[in-house]
Amino acid sequence: MRRIFLFRLLLALLSLPLPLALGAQVQRTTLFGIGGASVLDTYLTPFSYSGPSGSVSLTTERPAHWGGGHVSTMGHFSLCGAYTESPVSGAHIWDGELNLAGGWHRNWHLCDGRLRLAAGGLMECFTGGSYGAVGGNNPGQARLGADVAASGIAAYRFNVKASPWEAALRVDVPLLGLQFAQQYGESYYELFHLGHTDRNLRLTAPWNAPSLRLQATLSLPVRHSRLTFGYGAEVRQSALNGLRQHGWYNQFLIGFSRTISLLR
Repeated sequence: MRRIFLFRLLLALLSLPLPLALGAQVQRTTLFGIGGASVLDTYLTPFSYSGPSGSVSLTTERPAHWGGGHVSTMGHFSLCGAYTESPVSGAHIWDGELNLAGGWHRNWHLCDGRLRLAAGGLMECFTGGSYGAVGGNNPGQARLGADVAASGIAAYRFNVKASPWEAALRVDVPLLGLQFAQQYGESYYELFHLGHTDRNLRLTAPWNAPSLRLQATLSLPVRHSRLTFGYGAEVRQSALNGLRQHGWYNQFLIGFSRTISLLR
């Protein structure tokens, strides 16, 4: 039943950006990230591992057909990974996460349209895990969950030698969700073959799973698109069933943005 629920939630997330009017302008931003990561999973090891990381993300925004032109929809996809090393033993852990999100924003345009402020909510679904021959029970640990997040955007357009630039800040903060969590020492064999489940689906909130996504970018026109670069942080952490886990990604972002007009 849990698998069916998560599968239906994933389908709902993918369908969120669809009920929009054709003829709208779609803003599509693709970003590639490179930087560092810190990974901890006390199911595998009591130590935090650190190392290089990389990511790719795709974000689309366009106005909704409702809301009087003040509402826009957003779809977000991101995939990040890291190769980390123990500070004491030289062992390594591979870590990765896939995130899908979709939702809406209410927009306010100020300062003659140069400043845009937006606030809204997203529904997110994520999966990933850590793998390395460092644990005595299992070599890896999986992550799976879904949540509702608050989302905010601030973007300001200005000219540099008659060329339109834009500085933007986006923050997403999960507020309430569900996440798979093992008990300490509980193996996957016990879970899936013997059926020894024990509160493995837990409610999450900022007090037991404080997480954050942040992007601060600057974009400038280049030919028929916009060059975009900046800083990105992905923070996913939890303290559930006596186990602590975190994945902290800090990266330099670079990519491009394009505005696409859909035909009616």
